[in-house]
Amino acid sequence: MRETLAEWKRQWDSPAGRRVRTGAYWLLLAVLAGVVIARYLPDYDLPDLGPAPPMEYAALEGGTARLADHAGEVMVVNVWATWCPPCVVETPGFVDLAHEFEGDVQFWGISTDTDLDAVREFAARYEIPYPLLVGANRAGPPPTGRVLPTTLVIDKAGRVRMRHEGLLLEPALRPILKALVREG
Repeated sequence: MRETLAEWKRQWDSPAGRRVRTGAYWLLLAVLAGVVIARYLPDYDLPDLGPAPPMEYAALEGGTARLADHAGEVMVVNVWATWCPPCVVETPGFVDLAHEFEGDVQFWGISTDTDLDAVREFAARYEIPYPLLVGANRAGPPPTGRVLPTTLVIDKAGRVRMRHEGLLLEPALRPILKALVREG
């Protein structure tokens, strides 16, 4: 047994063993990068994922927001939280896109926070121009995923065309919005 372990150690420490380990490390890194890219890159094919779920929420600053009131509009519905690091990272891009697509795309931010003051502070810090919604969905189950943030993109016909769980950056979302705004 001791001789077998000594042989393994000698092979492990040899130049050939180091080359194999280095190749295996690079292969593992490439596979990991592929998984991360596949996980966080949105689906640009924009398949029809079915009708948008009914949504009715209390707006942070009062009133009620209903998805049904936005028929015929492209919608971006982002489920997020103030304590969620990827949510914080993607917010400035969503703010920029909301300004860029003003009049063509309606953004909603559905906060999972229970501390409404924290949501107000977050909205002020990032100068969020779109409605922030809070509380439970009065029209059915929440459109959340397994992770935060979760983003739904809904076309003018009220169909979900993209559901993305995890960080969604501005450059990845822009071409999707351009394509949906151009659709009849």
